[in-house]
Amino acid sequence: MTSTSSTTAPTPTPTPSMIPAVGGVQTVRRVITYLLLATTVIIAASGVSGLLDRLFSANRLEVSFDNYGLATSLASALIAGPLAAVLWWLTWRDATMTRDRASVVWPVYLMIMSTVALLVSTISLFSWAAEAIVHGWQPYGLAVGIVWALVWAWHYWMWRHPSKAPTRLPGAAPAIASLIGLTYAAGGVVWALGQLIDSAVDAALGSVVISDPVWQLVLQGLVWAAGGALLWWWHWFRVGVREQSHGFSNVLLVFIAGIASIAVFAAGIMVALTAILELITASSQPPAVTLEPLGIAIANAVVGALVWVYHARVVAERSVGVRSATRLASAGVALAYAASGVGVMVNALLATSSYSLIEGDIRSLLLGGLSALVVGGVLWWMLWKPLQASLPERVATPGRRVYLVIIFGVSALVALITLLVIGFQLFSFLLDSGSGESFVERSRQALGLLTATLLVAAYHFAIWRNDRHSDVADEHVQRIGRVTLVASGESADLVEAVRAATGARVSVLERADAVQQQPDAAALVAALDGVEAAHVLVVAGVKGKIAVIRLKG
Repeated sequence: MTSTSSTTAPTPTPTPSMIPAVGGVQTVRRVITYLLLATTVIIAASGVSGLLDRLFSANRLEVSFDNYGLATSLASALIAGPLAAVLWWLTWRDATMTRDRASVVWPVYLMIMSTVALLVSTISLFSWAAEAIVHGWQPYGLAVGIVWALVWAWHYWMWRHPSKAPTRLPGAAPAIASLIGLTYAAGGVVWALGQLIDSAVDAALGSVVISDPVWQLVLQGLVWAAGGALLWWWHWFRVGVREQSHGFSNVLLVFIAGIASIAVFAAGIMVALTAILELITASSQPPAVTLEPLGIAIANAVVGALVWVYHARVVAERSVGVRSATRLASAGVALAYAASGVGVMVNALLATSSYSLIEGDIRSLLLGGLSALVVGGVLWWMLWKPLQASLPERVATPGRRVYLVIIFGVSALVALITLLVIGFQLFSFLLDSGSGESFVERSRQALGLLTATLLVAAYHFAIWRNDRHSDVADEHVQRIGRVTLVASGESADLVEAVRAATGARVSVLERADAVQQQPDAAALVAALDGVEAAHVLVVAGVKGKIAVIRLKG
């Protein structure tokens, strides 16, 4: 009789990044601890900023005799500072970080504090540099900027720490920082370019404008542009925000390419067109006053177009879902401009029941609405392509039904508000008919908005009804809810490929043993093709072998 014995391989000890965060009382502890840490850091930074400002302003009498301010700064720095250090030490210990790394509270704290510190430091430093061009030495902005820059660098170091950095919300803080830098850069260029255009227009019209020298205004804008460009470049390229394809980064990209840039571009074109139409129709105002917003409007259009074109190239490299979401968001922004133009035009036409159309305010209102309708309508036609809206490939566009539902929801909300306003004005008119103001004059803004809303809702209802009766299958449905990937070594490419192909949440368990010839991303995606499950375990094995296991729950 022979006996057999079996040996069981020891279970590898999970690394801290694999251990899930414990909830319950630990969650309450984290929220309170990080809230206290954030509060003490903010108070301490404020106190140190005040003390540093006094050091820079030692010769200013009004600072020297400000005992109340000095006491506040000393109390903030010497009491809140040590408390912040103690709280940080308690949270930074290995035992604490082992439990907190996988918690969402830890990255949320770092994201909020690093963003706040970045905003305060950059606004203070850029404002200080810009004001120094005109007014000379102003130490307070420099003191605040230095202190908060150190706070930001500290939190940035914690975010990038190899063993204690958060394992959730990867890339969120750098993505927000890149957006802040892009906003600064775009705003600075808009200001500088607008000042140059306004100066050229004033010179052409022979008007004299009393203000700071143009070169000073341009340099102030260039300070913000240069600082913002450096901040954006560092996070976009060096930190790698451009290459991220996480959900947060994709949302940020859709916002920039599909909403913000096109909104700025359309606003600039609309204001410039309105000013030109005012000039052509012989406005009663002097030409210099009529063309006053032209410089900033053209600058907005130019910068918005540049940002739009650049990020459109980035969007073209992303998944079908990101490209579709960007295009639909852009169409929605253009539709909002066109609809507002219709509402303003209806408002202006209704005003003719009480005033003459050639009156300045009514004519400006009508020209503004016409400009919004033309600009928004042209952009909407180019982006939405209504003549091709019923084609099968357009009906099956990812996110199209979501877009239509959003349009219906916004239209219903606007219609409800305008109906309430119209009802209020009707009863107000009936109860106070002696005011001499007609019902149309009281409610023409709401009537114009309601007209535009009904037109938008009617058109998109027809599109939605046509989609329901078409033979095109429903848009892609996510068939895998969650994927747990067991892989060896660096697996970022595999995670991104699975997430992009399935839309599922992906978590990684790192193998204790090294695997030779681990399967590539294409093979992994192919193995998941046709799999339907709420939770799937994927094991990347030796020599390209892949095991796909459906799990319960």
